[in-house]
Amino acid sequence: MNFNHFTAPGTNTKLNDSSKVITDLKKVGDNTARSIPRFVESDNYAKSFGSQWNKFKKTQLDSHTKNPLSQNRLSTAYGESLNNLSGLKVLEAGCGSGRFTEILLKHGAELYSFDYSNAVDANYDNNMPNDNLTLFQADIRKIPFSEEFFDVVICLGVLQHTPSTQESIKELNRVTKKNGRIVLDHYKFHFGHYLSLYFPTWFIIKNLPPERQLQVTDFLTKIFFPLHWFFRKSKFMQFLLRRISPICFYYGQFDLTKDQHYEFSRLDTHDKNTDQYKRHLTLKGFHKIMKESPYSSFEINSRGNGLECIAIKK
Repeated sequence: MNFNHFTAPGTNTKLNDSSKVITDLKKVGDNTARSIPRFVESDNYAKSFGSQWNKFKKTQLDSHTKNPLSQNRLSTAYGESLNNLSGLKVLEAGCGSGRFTEILLKHGAELYSFDYSNAVDANYDNNMPNDNLTLFQADIRKIPFSEEFFDVVICLGVLQHTPSTQESIKELNRVTKKNGRIVLDHYKFHFGHYLSLYFPTWFIIKNLPPERQLQVTDFLTKIFFPLHWFFRKSKFMQFLLRRISPICFYYGQFDLTKDQHYEFSRLDTHDKNTDQYKRHLTLKGFHKIMKESPYSSFEINSRGNGLECIAIKK
């Protein structure tokens, strides 16, 4: 862990390892033994994600599944060999339990990884000790680093869950070096969402207490997963089930065992039904946002979680 480059959130005011501020920041939160600087309290809009990633801390890790799902997704999103990350200062915004953290570290990045929730505790358990990793808990709209500090910024599975996509991208741009690479994704608007129970189910579950959310999404997975699995080879039945089923199901997309499929369903059913912010963008809408930002070039592709973007800062 390198505590020598932190600033007061969203500014250039330097905080160093020996400062009382950093010492006090390490004491914030439920587990001070991990020595993670925390620039926000864990009781925030992402609290349910913190509960989720600490419960399912290993579910998505390639080292756990023995399947390169995270490696493949990150490689595709990044757009070139991950070996090119070696020695670069990389910011991972919204790390969850560290599925991409372990891949970035494997490829030699000098990695600074954060989350708004206490998912950083799960990431710590999964990826520490590692001299190339610095973990911290912070707000994506007020990142505690100076301007133009990072060579590369990775932000996958995050923007749609923040209060403002535009504000979040603006702050990611602030801490990226000129000619630095920024990798983003966002949920894509799909009319089919309005022809299913997707939004009504989400609206009900997201307003429950976090511990109740886990109970409800586990129960729903227990009920609906056997139906999906029984009809797993029928595209027609899967189409019908998606109209009424509140769970996520990935048979045919991921090469996993039945037990792994079940765990992925438990995890992502909770993930999609408990986020306090859920926004979708059309391709045109994402293009509009990116054109308003200071990029020398960018490309947007329909893949991954919806829309993936690779941009180079001017």
